Amino acid sequence: MPRSFSVFPFPQAPRRIAERLVQHRLAVLLATSFIALGQAGAAEAQAPAGVLWQGELDGHVQVSLTIFPRAGTEAIDGTARYDSMLAAAPRQLDGQLTSDGRLIVRERDTGQEPVAYPQARDGARFEGMVSADRLSVSGEWMNTDGTGRQALTLTRKAIYRERTVDVAGARLTERYPETGRPRLDALIASLRAGGCGAGEQECRSAIELTRLDAGNVSLLRTTWRYSGGAHGSLDYVSGNWRRQAPQGATASAPAPQPVYRRVALADLLRPGDACLRTFNDELQAALKRQGAAEPARGVLDAQALQESRLPFTLYRGGVVLHYAPYAVGPFAQGSYQVAVPFARLGSCARPAATGRDNSPEPFEKEST
Repeated sequence: MPRSFSVFPFPQAPRRIAERLVQHRLAVLLATSFIALGQAGAAEAQAPAGVLWQGELDGHVQVSLTIFPRAGTEAIDGTARYDSMLAAAPRQLDGQLTSDGRLIVRERDTGQEPVAYPQARDGARFEGMVSADRLSVSGEWMNTDGTGRQALTLTRKAIYRERTVDVAGARLTERYPETGRPRLDALIASLRAGGCGAGEQECRSAIELTRLDAGNVSLLRTTWRYSGGAHGSLDYVSGNWRRQAPQGATASAPAPQPVYRRVALADLLRPGDACLRTFNDELQAALKRQGAAEPARGVLDAQALQESRLPFTLYRGGVVLHYAPYAVGPFAQGSYQVAVPFARLGSCARPAATGRDNSPEPFEKEST
């Protein structure tokens, strides 16, 4: 399986997935109750399979931890993202979530060259306790040798759910987040897989919340499909939105609910051939550094910039392009992720809004 699918430890037999869904000891910690998310009585009542936690280091570096328990144990797998930093791929995690609510995570040594963080973070770890209401975790983030420590409080932003169903003779296994915010969950639903394609025997779809803050929402769907033969195929679909406050608020009336507007790459890049060349030069240079066999195939044209589902995601410092196997080289090379910092685009960049996530928490009301 190409390395990119490690975003979620997902390619497992359906039996193992089912075992994880019924894991009792951690179910209480993960569930936190569905009621707290405002989802009681939802049509699909799959048990929680994972949790997205978010917090900030140094008051400005957003940390996002997505964790999933291993069946029958207190061990967890997951990923860490450090927004505001050049991180084309998430850092892989392992650790424990104990039945008494103690969360311990550490970055896994993958043997890969570190991405361009402001400081080395290989082996960083977090230790904390889940709150009684299961909506936060408070503890310490520390470097490899424990000499650098920072207090860190993580807030639960989403629960991940899984389901495995047979649709038109094919087996679909799906993982997706739920936030308890109707408008945001509607965006997630717009990317969910309804079934497998024609002729496919099996497909596995995973949606990841790669960015969630006061101004932006970024989703990436990774789908593995199998139609027979030596191996399956992998593809990406993304969705990016800006969160905007609508006009019409007055002193005597509450402000209307915010709305989400779809973002294409064209919204982030100033028009013109010169800026498009600058962007494509960055893409090709990064693909060459990563060893892609055919980096020239990774360039975009003006029409591609307008496509809302072009596979790219947002981080605070720029955008990440996602290339599936075969896109820029043979299948054996796997997939590629290329981060393009806005700073390297100079005046060609029109970055999306940045800011802390001050939108409603899961237990706050957000009208439909």
